[in-house]
Amino acid sequence: MLDLLTDRTIPVSLGGRGGLVLDTVTLPRLYSYLALDEIESFPGLARHQSQAWYQFLAQLGAIAAHRAQSGETPKSPSEWHSLLSALTPGCSDTAWSLVVADASKPAFMQMPTARVGEYKTQAVSPSELDILVTSKNHDRKSGPVAASAVHAWLFALVAAQTSHGYSGRNNYGIARMNGGTSSRVLVDRRPSGRWGLRVMRAIRMLVIQRRRVLNRVSDDMYRATGGLALTWLRSWDTDAQIEVDTLDPYFIEVCRRLRLVIGPDGDISALGTGSKRARINAKDLKGHLGDPWVPVIHDKKGVKALTVSGRGFDYRLVHRILFDKAIDRPLALAAIEDEGESDTEIHLLVLAREQGKTQGLQERIVPLAHSKRIRFGDDADEGYTSLAKLSEEMVGKASLARKVLRQAILVYLHGPEHPNWKGAEARPVVASFDRAIDGSFFDLLFTAPQRGFDVVDEQWQRFLKDEAIKYATRAWDRYSPPSARREKARAKAQAVLFGGLRKCVPEAFAAAIPNPSAE
Repeated sequence: MLDLLTDRTIPVSLGGRGGLVLDTVTLPRLYSYLALDEIESFPGLARHQSQAWYQFLAQLGAIAAHRAQSGETPKSPSEWHSLLSALTPGCSDTAWSLVVADASKPAFMQMPTARVGEYKTQAVSPSELDILVTSKNHDRKSGPVAASAVHAWLFALVAAQTSHGYSGRNNYGIARMNGGTSSRVLVDRRPSGRWGLRVMRAIRMLVIQRRRVLNRVSDDMYRATGGLALTWLRSWDTDAQIEVDTLDPYFIEVCRRLRLVIGPDGDISALGTGSKRARINAKDLKGHLGDPWVPVIHDKKGVKALTVSGRGFDYRLVHRILFDKAIDRPLALAAIEDEGESDTEIHLLVLAREQGKTQGLQERIVPLAHSKRIRFGDDADEGYTSLAKLSEEMVGKASLARKVLRQAILVYLHGPEHPNWKGAEARPVVASFDRAIDGSFFDLLFTAPQRGFDVVDEQWQRFLKDEAIKYATRAWDRYSPPSARREKARAKAQAVLFGGLRKCVPEAFAAAIPNPSAE
C-alpha cells in the first residue's frame, strides 16, 4: 500500500502564473517537477527534516543516474519510474511501498524480517518517530501530527533512518558521522534555496564526483559498481552487519529495525525492535566514508568526520571548513559544469547533538556573488589561496581585537593596579563584539576578488577598531567601578584599548577608510 512509484503520496507546492498550487505526487513525478524547477516547498516537511529529505533525493537520483550508465537525469515521470524501479529488481512491487503486510518482503526504508512478531509499537504518530531529542516539548510537541497523515510518516521515516544518532541501548545511529552523539553535517554549494535547482545540481555533482569520492577513501572501501545502494532491501534478522566494502559509495542507509503497519482504525503506526550492533560496520571509520557533504578532519588522533556543537557555524568554524589545510573540503563545494559564471552560495546545516539531547538546528548561508569562480580546496587556484590567506589574517586580527577589548573592560572594572584577568564580567560585551564580527566577516571577505585583497584587509581592520571602541564605550557607560577611582580606571582602560588596537589593527589608524558596517 502507498507505493511511492505509483501512488500520489508526496505533497508539493508548485509555482505558477496563477500563484501557488498544491498537489500530491508520486516519486517519479516529483523528480520531473524538480528537473523543471517547479517545486516551491513540501507542505508538512519540518525544517529539521529538510536536510535528510534533500540528501535522500540527491543520493537516490544520483544512484539511479549512475546505474543508467548514461549519467544523465531524465525529465519525464515515466523515465524516472523506470530508473527507480530498476534499483529494486525482483521486489519493486513492495520496496517502494510505505506499508507492506508481508514483513518478509522489503518496504520503503524498512528491511524485510522473519521476526516481526518480536517487534513492539515504537510510534503511533510520525512525531514519535522523530529525530529530535527533547524532554520539554518546547520546539515541537511529541505527538502533534495525526497518525493518518501519510506524508508525515514518509518524511519522519526518511529522517529517522538516515539521520538518527545513538539513543540508548540497542538503538544505534547512522554510519556517516563521528560517533553516536555527533550528526551528519551538510556543507553544500547551491545556486539558491529552490528545491529543484538544489537537488538537480546535487545529482549532477554526485555523478561527476563519484570517482573522486572513491579516490578519497581506501581503494577497497566501496564497490565501484554493483554495490548495495538501498540498504533496506537486505533482511536484518541477526546481529550480522553490512560491511562497507559491499556498498555503493552513495548508499542510502537505514539504521533502525522498523516496520509501518495499518491498524483496524486505518491509522498507521510503527513497530520496531533494537539491535545488538549498528547496521553498518563502520565504527572505526569515525564517519570518514567519503560523504561529499561532510568535512573530514586530520589530527593527531586520526581521521574523522567533523562534529558541530551547539555553537553552530560561527565564522571561525566556517573559516576552518573552507580554508584549514587540516580539513578535507567537502566535494560538494567544487564548482561543476556550466556554473562557473553563475552566482552560488554555501549552505551549511546540521542538527547538533550531545549526550541525551539535541542542541538546535544550526544553519548558515554564505553568498558567493563576488567569488563564484573560486575553486575551494584547490591549492593551485591563486584566487583560493589568496582568500585562504586573507581569511586567516582576518580571523587572527579579530582574535587579537577581542582580547584587547576584554582587557580594557576588566581594567576599567577592577582597577588598573590589580585587574582580575580571569574575571567573567567582560564575557557579555565580548560575545556581542564577536556577533558583530560574525555578521560582517564573510560579507567582506568574499568581496576581495572584486575589490582587492589589500582594500578588504584595511577595511576589516577599521571595522574591528570601530566596533571595539563602540562596545568598550557602551560598557564603560553602563558599568561603574567605585567612584574614587572611576576617572583613573577609565583613563587606563582607554590607554589599554587604543594601545592594543594600534598594535593589532595598525592600518585602521593609518588612513580614513569607510566602515563596511555603515555601507
